[in-house]
Amino acid sequence: MKIGISAFGTDSGKSGISQYAANVVGQLVDLAPGHDFVVFINRADADWVQSWHPRLEVIALPDWTGHPVASIFWHLAALPGLLRRHHCDTVFMPAGNRRLAWSYGVPSVGTVHDFSQLHVPQKYDAARMFYIMRVLPRMMRRLTRVISVSESTRRDLESFARIPRSRIRVIYNGADLKRFTPRPRAAARAELPPSLAIPDPYVLYIARLEHPAKNHVRLLEAFAALKRDTTLPHKLVLVGGRWNGAEVIDARVRELGLTDQVIFSGFVPNEAIPALYAAADALVFPSLFEGFGIPVLEAMASGIPVCAADTSSIPEVVGDAGLLFDPVDVPAMSASLIRLLQDQDLRKRLITKGIERASRFTWDAAAKAVLEELEAAAAL
Repeated sequence: MKIGISAFGTDSGKSGISQYAANVVGQLVDLAPGHDFVVFINRADADWVQSWHPRLEVIALPDWTGHPVASIFWHLAALPGLLRRHHCDTVFMPAGNRRLAWSYGVPSVGTVHDFSQLHVPQKYDAARMFYIMRVLPRMMRRLTRVISVSESTRRDLESFARIPRSRIRVIYNGADLKRFTPRPRAAARAELPPSLAIPDPYVLYIARLEHPAKNHVRLLEAFAALKRDTTLPHKLVLVGGRWNGAEVIDARVRELGLTDQVIFSGFVPNEAIPALYAAADALVFPSLFEGFGIPVLEAMASGIPVCAADTSSIPEVVGDAGLLFDPVDVPAMSASLIRLLQDQDLRKRLITKGIERASRFTWDAAAKAVLEELEAAAAL
């Protein structure tokens, strides 16, 4: 069987969807040595996609196809013809909440990561909201099979996109348990690139600097309360590239007098992330909405305690292995973080539970389930 894959909408390696595509597609190749895989992507990202697995056939297309608007029309007009030309038996769309076609000419499987636009006001501009809210759901309904990365997203697929539950399968994301493992803090700190200038001790939040969706402003307010009410020496390290609304986050840091207490590390290379987790005292994850929340899983696998928002899919990932708080309740967020940093018995319990819980979520299991869906769709 030959499987076509559109790698568009995967953010060039800088998001959770990037991790999903790279890990799932890379493992599909190893899991299915009898199948062939051809991946379509713009030329600028072709080397990155090829790094997923050397046996992938990567078709590098003109860079204009990577522009969001052009990419949308390319999927509608050109993708079906390319699938025919390359004799594909089925197609996989790993960023199905961003890029889909109206028809493919072959059975199709798409992964939908989230419907954050339903839950976070002002997340996108009007044009993007029209595409996401009016156009994409209709395309989702035309997929042969739909993969959801959480029960939270499955509920939105049923209620908003009106996709029958019988055509949806929940397949959880994973963590690379070879990369994200507990290790001594001193050893982890020694692995951090000096250029990052990460202080010790610190609390970590990994998410792009996007306001209001990632909830940085309330986190800053909660951290200001922590500094006011305790003598805890921790700094807050914010890891992630700048996105819509980043200037609002900058302004709130200045208004709260946290300039010396908050570290903006920007986008951190993938190879430095495991040490960044393991050297932290805790991960705080206050996002208003997540389709899954991969950083929570990676932090637990790395042996650090977690406190996170009690919303969307996040409780599905955390279970009883972390503290949960109302993400719009600043005092509750601050209290959870203070407790997590001060209560040593609680920290030990959550670390143990977190390591065990993270072991249930692997990319290998996710890829096996995706392969089952692809093979089932092709057999229809």
